[in-house]
Amino acid sequence: MKQLSPVPGSGKMVELECDSFVLQSFDTATGLKFFLTADPDSRHIDAVLKEVYVLYSDYVLKNPFYELDMPIQCSKFDEKVQKLAADYNRR
Repeated sequence: MKQLSPVPGSGKMVELECDSFVLQSFDTATGLKFFLTADPDSRHIDAVLKEVYVLYSDYVLKNPFYELDMPIQCSKFDEKVQKLAADYNRR
């Protein structure tokens, strides 16, 4: 049996690279997982995922009406993620 993980026994998928896209994940200390798909030539995707987590912490977790495991419905978070994506695409 072949392993998907490059590190034996780690059991975590960090990046999946194909001809047409890259799928990268970011695991937080609290067990939350963020995924990002991008073009195969994309650089610094891990930094973008970490920035999304910072935005999540700032705009979602600090919202007194948000409960864990709820769908994220925060327009300010959406705006900031869209701006982050636009800024990244301009580089």
